[in-house]
Amino acid sequence: MRPLRTLKLAFVTLVLAAPLVAWAAFKPIRILAPALNSVTCSNRICVEDPSKLGQAAELQRHAVAEVARKLLPLEETPLTVFCSTRECYRSFGGGMERGATLFNWGVILPPESWVAHIVEHEYIHMLQAQQLGLLGREQTPAWFKEGMPFLVSNPPAYDLPEYARPLVARYQAWEHRIGRDHVWDAAAGL
Repeated sequence: MRPLRTLKLAFVTLVLAAPLVAWAAFKPIRILAPALNSVTCSNRICVEDPSKLGQAAELQRHAVAEVARKLLPLEETPLTVFCSTRECYRSFGGGMERGATLFNWGVILPPESWVAHIVEHEYIHMLQAQQLGLLGREQTPAWFKEGMPFLVSNPPAYDLPEYARPLVARYQAWEHRIGRDHVWDAAAGL
């Protein structure tokens, strides 16, 4: 009888501790409850500095509209955390990249990436997950996964990283061959 009680207590402790361990050890999970990570949220937009909510909302509105115009509408506006500091960005699991799409949970952006084409780029990753599923998106080649967002978001030449140029060229040639209206059906077979 006593070992069973100990086992039950251990199980309850594990169940109660698991979310705390996940929160501490796997930072991207914090996007599921961003307000618990010291940001202010309203209408699927979270900001570290509440005075910048209007700017963030405009960037989000513009990116959602552009993705819909150029490709397809997103089924849901992505939850987006606009960080004003790199510390905030790192607290959600970000590193040195310009932005991150966290599975199909949402998007995090560091302060230097509050730029229309970067927000749009990340939302195209969300659209890829929407259209292909998370696993389907991850199984596509890099030239599709990164080439599409870089081409479609159309960053200025000075803001297109060198590593992305061949990915964009390959994606652009592929899209030209099959047509933009057919990219999702064709991507499922990549």
